[in-house]
Amino acid sequence: MGAMLRCANFFKDGQWDIEMMNTEEYNINWNRFLIPYQQAVDELYLKFTSLKTQYIAIGEYSPIQNVTARVKNPDSILEKAKKNGYPLDQLDLMIKDIAGVRIVTQFEEDINLIYGLIKLRTDMKIVTIKDYLSNPKQSGYKSIHLIVEYEVNTVNGPEPILCEIQIRTLAMDFWSTIEHSLNYKYKDAMPQSIKQRLVSAAESITEIDSEMGKIRDEITEAQRLFRQKSQTVNRIIELMNRLSSYGRKALVRKYYKIFTEMRETDNTIQLLLLQKELEKEIKQLSNNQ
Repeated sequence: MGAMLRCANFFKDGQWDIEMMNTEEYNINWNRFLIPYQQAVDELYLKFTSLKTQYIAIGEYSPIQNVTARVKNPDSILEKAKKNGYPLDQLDLMIKDIAGVRIVTQFEEDINLIYGLIKLRTDMKIVTIKDYLSNPKQSGYKSIHLIVEYEVNTVNGPEPILCEIQIRTLAMDFWSTIEHSLNYKYKDAMPQSIKQRLVSAAESITEIDSEMGKIRDEITEAQRLFRQKSQTVNRIIELMNRLSSYGRKALVRKYYKIFTEMRETDNTIQLLLLQKELEKEIKQLSNNQ
C-alpha cells in the first residue's frame, strides 16, 4: 500500500505528473508494491501447470491445455485507473486483475470442469464470477472470468491478493488475442465493419468449438495413443542407451534395427513389446554384475 499512497502525489488537479512518475524513487516503490502480485501469479501458474502434469502422469485426459500468467505493468494499471476514475490510494482494491492467470482448454465443456475444480480448492476463494460463456459480450467474446482471493506469504506476513483467472478454449483464446490487438490499435474508435467481422468470427468460433465437442472422445483417444507411443519411444531410447553402457554394442545395433522398422510401421503394440524385452535384458545384465 505504501507505493499506492505515494502514487496519490502524482495525480493533481485532474492531471498526471509524468515527470514525477518517472523518478527512480517512484519506480522502486512501485516495484515493491507489485512483489506479492508477482509471487501470486508465479505460485498459481505452478499449481495449475502441476495439475496438468498430474493428469498426464496418471494417464488421464487433462482439461488444462496450457497456462499463462502475468502481472499488469504500472502503465496499464495507471491507464485503467485514469479511465475508471479510481483513487490512486485504492488501486489494490479497485483493480482486481493486477495479477492474472489464463487457463486454456481444448473443449468448451472443460471450462466448467476447471471452474468446478477451482471451487473445490482450499488454497483460494472465489470472490466473483463473470460468465461470458452463457452470456457472451456484445463483441462475441466468450470466457469465464473468476476473481479469486489467494494468500501469499511475504516478509511482512500473510497477504491476501486478488487475482483474475480467465478460462477459455483454444479457439476462444485465438479470437480474443486478435480482438485485443485491434482494440489496442483503434482504442474506442474501432470501425463498425471490423466490429461486425469480429462478431461473425466469434460465431464461427462457437461453431468450431461445438463441432470439436461432438468428436471429443475420438480426439482425446487419438491424443492418448500419441502420448503413449511417445512415452514408449523415449523409454526404448533410454533403455538402448543403458544397454550400450554395458558394452553390448552388437545387441544395441540389433535392437536399433528392430526399433527403426517398428517406428516406420507405426505399431505401438510392437513397440511396447520391444520395451518389455529391453527391460528384461537390462535386468539380467544388472543381476549378473
